[in-house]
Amino acid sequence: MAPYPQRPDELRGLSLCAGVGGLDLGLHIAEPGYRTVCFVERNSFAAACLVARMADTALAPAPIWDDLRSFDGRAWRGRIHIVTAGYPCQPFALSGHRKGAQDPRHLWPDVARVVSEVQPEWCFFENVPGHLTLGFRDVVGDLQQLGYLVAARVVSAAEVGGSHLRERLFILAHADLQGQRQQGLHSGRTRGAEVLHRPQPGRQADRDQECGGGLDTVLGSSDRLRLDASALPLFPPLPGQFVEWGAALDARPDLKPGLDRLDDGLADRLERSAAAGNGVVPLAAAHAYVALKAAFQEG
Repeated sequence: MAPYPQRPDELRGLSLCAGVGGLDLGLHIAEPGYRTVCFVERNSFAAACLVARMADTALAPAPIWDDLRSFDGRAWRGRIHIVTAGYPCQPFALSGHRKGAQDPRHLWPDVARVVSEVQPEWCFFENVPGHLTLGFRDVVGDLQQLGYLVAARVVSAAEVGGSHLRERLFILAHADLQGQRQQGLHSGRTRGAEVLHRPQPGRQADRDQECGGGLDTVLGSSDRLRLDASALPLFPPLPGQFVEWGAALDARPDLKPGLDRLDDGLADRLERSAAAGNGVVPLAAAHAYVALKAAFQEG
């Protein structure tokens, strides 16, 4: 395996099937100094969103390759610390036909190929929970063959304060630099991987209402971000939580419910709506990354 680049101040990433950059923004929260140096995304709308995020400096400028199947990762070997990918969920989603490897949108083999070409120290992937019962075993097996230790975790948006569930499976793999075996990171379901945590739908005790609480969940006791305790909640109350809505509006009488018309923020809301189906909540990605990385350190 090629030597990894030194990273005193910067963690460099290659983002495959990048979408609108949810995993990348999550890593920005979890890892100070993180930077994506190349994106691979064929959807023109998602690519345009990445360009817009570069323009507003949420993401650093980086090239965008439009075809994963023709992408050659060998040029990035020794220059990348982490490969991320939100590879298509349609082959595994419970709401689809679940054709797995027979689905023409099945891109995991190309993700694995790029990982083998780049040989990064870390890999961080995202998919739907239905992947656990279809295709996950193959992903774990391929990563183990490439010399990685693997851990996985299902995280919902509600765990980091979201007003919706949006469960996602996150997979973190680390290069087995000492030739260790998968000890302590396995379950009966799949050898060599563990679903470390799965949220309970509807459990509001796990839902952080305040901005500070939500970010503290992600960053633990870190003081990397100083937060205003009097700030508005990161997410609004859930639909139907009339008592919470009343308390929020009573605390801030200057706030009023909005009735959006065609000329009121349409482009912004259109972008969010178009990305909602496949989008990753950055805070959830950051929470999963920190928790899974801690599992490696404890194991």
